Amino acid sequence: MNRQFHHWVHLNEEGQKQFGSVFPNGIVPVRRPLFPQNATLQGQSGVQRVYEVDWQQLSSEQKEGILDILSQRFGAPKDVIRKQFEKDGFIPLREQFVSSAGTDQIGLFI
Repeated sequence: MNRQFHHWVHLNEEGQKQFGSVFPNGIVPVRRPLFPQNATLQGQSGVQRVYEVDWQQLSSEQKEGILDILSQRFGAPKDVIRKQFEKDGFIPLREQFVSSAGTDQIGLFI
């Protein structure tokens, strides 16, 4: 499989329902491989387990697709969401939408 990024997750069935229009092959580039991080998401109660989707690795079309989905879901302007993701450098993707994670950096397994 030819990739332009080093760390990725695969969307599960529910993840494909939510984000399959943006990631039709189900592969999403992430900043930190293999293990989700704890995060408090705006509008959510409690700590969530998330993978950090690498904003810089997304194509313009993927960025716009994500912004469309989130803007509709949360009623927030796309520009506000975009500025936050550009500032943070990542998009949180809940662990519940992921079936597996991978990396091509073998040193992480030694």
